[in-house]
This record gives sequence, structure tokens and C-alpha cells, in this order.
Amino acid sequence: MFHRFHYEADFYPELSRLPLHVRLKLDLTGIKLSLKQWLAFGLEERKVICNLPVERKAELDAFVAYMDFLCRKYNGSAASTLPPVNSALWDTPGHIPQAVVDKSPDCAPAITIDEWTRWQFHERYALYKTAVSKSEPENFFAVLTELRQRKTDGNSQI
Repeated sequence: MFHRFHYEADFYPELSRLPLHVRLKLDLTGIKLSLKQWLAFGLEERKVICNLPVERKAELDAFVAYMDFLCRKYNGSAASTLPPVNSALWDTPGHIPQAVVDKSPDCAPAITIDEWTRWQFHERYALYKTAVSKSEPENFFAVLTELRQRKTDGNSQI
């Protein structure tokens, strides 16, 4: 499933930027991809990347293989890699990451442990990733507002 965040809606039609859900997949697999590399891929290929699952080992392997194929096809070299990001940074039960805690007071009310545990894996990732981001710090507040709005609207899908 491809989880779309409302604050990214402007670039979904052409996928002109890397969606946050794709960044999750890249972090989990350790693939380093620039915006220039992303835009070199065809729109249909970018859509496939958005929709590829990465929940099981075989799915992660297939994602890595597809990304490597595309990087070789468009960039002439294998996909660049880093060590995969440990999901425990945002997915430790009962623990809100320090970066999220540090940003939280600015958004009154602060994020509670009940909220944190209720949110799904990709939602916690989105808050963590935007909290540690040095560029576009306003995205943290956009994601948090959306998650809280979803709760009040009763909408379970992003």
C-alpha cells in the first residue's frame, strides 16, 4: 500500500519529489537516492516504487533488486547503499523518540504515549523522519496535524 500524506499532495500527480513513504522504503533497505536519480526514472516506474511492499524479507529483496535495476538503467551504475536505518528509532513500543519529544512542545498539546502507540508504523516513521529533518521543519507539524485530524474525522486511511 502507498500511504499518501496530504501535505505532499501537490507533487503526487507527477511524483516530482520523493514521497515520505518511499523514503521509508529507502531507509529500511539502505538505498541512497537523490532527487535527480528519482526524476530520471519514468513516471510509471516511480509509481511502481511507490506501490511495492516492503513488509517481508522477500519484498525488501525485490525492492532492492528493482531499485538497483533502475539505477543501472538510468544512471549506469548500481544503486548506492548505506546501512539500513534501524526501525527501532521510531518503532520501540512505549517510547517516543527524543527528536519527536523535542519538537512536540511546539505543537501544543504535546504528543502523548497513547497517541504514539495508536499510530501505525509508517505514521510513526513520518513523525520521526520529519522531526530529524534539517530541511522543511514545518513538515513535522503538517504530519502531526494530519494524524490528529484523521483521529477526529474518523478517517483511517491517509
